[in-house]
Amino acid sequence: AIRLPATPMADGYSELKTLAKGIQIAVEKGEGGSENEAVVIKTKHGDCEVVAIGDRKKPALVTYPDGGSNFDSCFKSFFQFCGSNSCFKHFYIVHVNPPGQHYGSSELPAQLTMEALRESFEKVLEEMKISSFYGMGVGTGAYVMLDLASRQPKRLMAMILINPTAQKSWYVDWAYEKMNLVAHDYFKYDRWWKDQFMQRWFHALTRKEHTDLLELHEKLFWRMNQANVKNIEKAFTKRPDITKELKEIKCRVLMVVSDGGVTEMEAFSVMGAMQDNHHVTWTKINNAGVMLTEEAPHSLLHPINLFFAGSLGTLVSKEMLDYSRKLQEEGYER
Repeated sequence: AIRLPATPMADGYSELKTLAKGIQIAVEKGEGGSENEAVVIKTKHGDCEVVAIGDRKKPALVTYPDGGSNFDSCFKSFFQFCGSNSCFKHFYIVHVNPPGQHYGSSELPAQLTMEALRESFEKVLEEMKISSFYGMGVGTGAYVMLDLASRQPKRLMAMILINPTAQKSWYVDWAYEKMNLVAHDYFKYDRWWKDQFMQRWFHALTRKEHTDLLELHEKLFWRMNQANVKNIEKAFTKRPDITKELKEIKCRVLMVVSDGGVTEMEAFSVMGAMQDNHHVTWTKINNAGVMLTEEAPHSLLHPINLFFAGSLGTLVSKEMLDYSRKLQEEGYER
């Protein structure tokens, strides 16, 4: 592992700005602010940046972002939004970025596959000496979590899956993603390429009414190595169907889907594949895209607190539940 110099935790975006009632995003900050050290772990599929927060003696909560994003753009604002009044203060939080998805990364040496992403994830866990953990994945990250849990069911203690899928790409989705890849590669239509991710991550109402959020994520998106983003997007487009393997998963699972994310059919296929697991909980959030951690943190925090309180014992206090319920009730109403 290579330890990088200490950098601002938010990578230049550590203050929270209120966009609307219940909506906050990270914005550029001035001098000062908390600092973290980022660790880059070398794997045979590329370098993975890891940001670890908290006490290693606590249970590990490992996150994995959607393709085209990283910890900075997918999870940081959410965990800052939650603050100390949430169940997360009881965890050692480890944010894992996919190979080549951190800022300033060099181009990956070869075309990735979803198997390669899982293998690199396993290597990171090995280097961090994490034998068992709670998982949290968004989109592509949820697929990687499912793949790992189906192969090593005893390793996952519980999972929070945000807009997960286990099926291969539908023909319409495959054609749309392929069209955008071709437009970017051969015709340099950068707008089509960028819009593919913005439309996936955020609901149409959010894109129309909250341009600050969109502009921030466009800025963060273009800071990434676009060759590597394209590499992972190709891997996700060609992902194999792992639905049959999900029957091996035995841990508790919270699935959170949105009407602008995966289809309910995809979500129910994941639930159906785990029919022998009687500890799967499902909830839906309306008027949101795939990246609920950024778009609807107030709506996401409460079911997570309830999940840990109801399923995993006494990690969550009544005060935490009251706080998250208040956020949900006062959340931004479209």
